[in-house]
Amino acid sequence: MSMKRLFGGVCDCLPARKLFLACVMFIAGCGSSGMEYCIESGECELAVDVVKISDEIPMDPNDSFWKDASRFHPQVVELGPQMITNPKWPDPSVKSVQVTGVRNGSEIGLLLEWSDSSMENEIEVSATHTDQAALMFPLQAEKELPVISMGSEDEIVNIWQWRAIWEPVLSKSRQSGNRGNNIAPAKRRQSSVEDLTAAGFSTLTTQDEQDVSGRGVWKDKAWRVVFKRTLVNSDNADVQLDSPTAMAIAVWNGGNRERNGQKGISNWILLRIE
Repeated sequence: MSMKRLFGGVCDCLPARKLFLACVMFIAGCGSSGMEYCIESGECELAVDVVKISDEIPMDPNDSFWKDASRFHPQVVELGPQMITNPKWPDPSVKSVQVTGVRNGSEIGLLLEWSDSSMENEIEVSATHTDQAALMFPLQAEKELPVISMGSEDEIVNIWQWRAIWEPVLSKSRQSGNRGNNIAPAKRRQSSVEDLTAAGFSTLTTQDEQDVSGRGVWKDKAWRVVFKRTLVNSDNADVQLDSPTAMAIAVWNGGNRERNGQKGISNWILLRIE
């Protein structure tokens, strides 16, 4: 188990880990290797290679592009209980996801796949229990990675959150070409993925500039969700993806009454971007 897995309690070997981390960063030169050190230090549990391609990256998760086994090798990422803050969630129903990463000259695409026996994409009367998934990235690569806790005041994170509840309306909009939509263009949701910033629990904020797009499809009792964005942009609130970075994953199963902190979460993983 990784030293950064803090679901069950705080690691008592912090001073040694910090010393080791400093040594690794010194050897690496703290430069071109970027976030690669997190694998050696134990801060990242595993690495997901982002394959470089020359093709366009399709938004449709069921496009044959994503099924090319000769090029892409999905990495299984385990999800564990959320035991950091209340309400704690010791037994999430989604235990793992598959991650496929691709990039071309200007964009990155990340495909998440996980089993889910039922589709929850509607709001209930009293609460929202819908299927969701999120990716979290630290904004400051030069700092030690934060605990999986939506960052802090000194460790701001960028979160891309997909919600199944947004898919039906967007699907109808795509089919009709937005005809008959009475919502003002500035108010229309363009994607089922939201670009967010957080600096700790209860600080989740929707960004003014929505730079991430995505789409999710439920089929054969499984969700397949694509997240897509330019590798680099001018938004200081966004992670820049021109070099390896750390990433964490969260999944909510609406059928298991999961919402907010009630979710399955991963450790930090290294997104190895060439």
